[in-house]
Amino acid sequence: PFSSTTINGQGVCRVVTPFKAQTQVKLNGSLPIKYGFVVSGVYQDISGPAIEAIWAAANAQIAPSLGRNLAGNAATASVPLVAPQTMWEGRIRRLDMRLTKIFNLPHKIRLQANVDAYNALNSSAIQTLQIAYGPSWLQPATIIDPRILQFSGQLNF
Repeated sequence: PFSSTTINGQGVCRVVTPFKAQTQVKLNGSLPIKYGFVVSGVYQDISGPAIEAIWAAANAQIAPSLGRNLAGNAATASVPLVAPQTMWEGRIRRLDMRLTKIFNLPHKIRLQANVDAYNALNSSAIQTLQIAYGPSWLQPATIIDPRILQFSGQLNF
């Protein structure tokens, strides 16, 4: 799709995602402890989003080097400024935890009370970035949800 095969001397015909951008660590488990309590958790460590820079070059800027206007009377053309899969934002690390207390009541009734802590480490990892090259380039578009504490219960009878 590009008229040249390099960006800053790096080839773009064959894009290879590096190993560090493909690694993921996901752990989960639960542990019953004394007095009817159960502790459980989920930990995730995944790579952050790829950093891209897309410049919307105007027809007036492209026409002199191209020798003609853009096809189809297009006003702009998207020009990548960073070779794909070469730059990355920091890793996304998240820990969710739950503490459960189980109450066995008469007549085979069971009450389960839960306290959940989502994003327990209160990470502010970036999930998506602005990739349009300009004043807002690399500003976070979305970040991981903040720490949330939730109380819940379940009644089985």
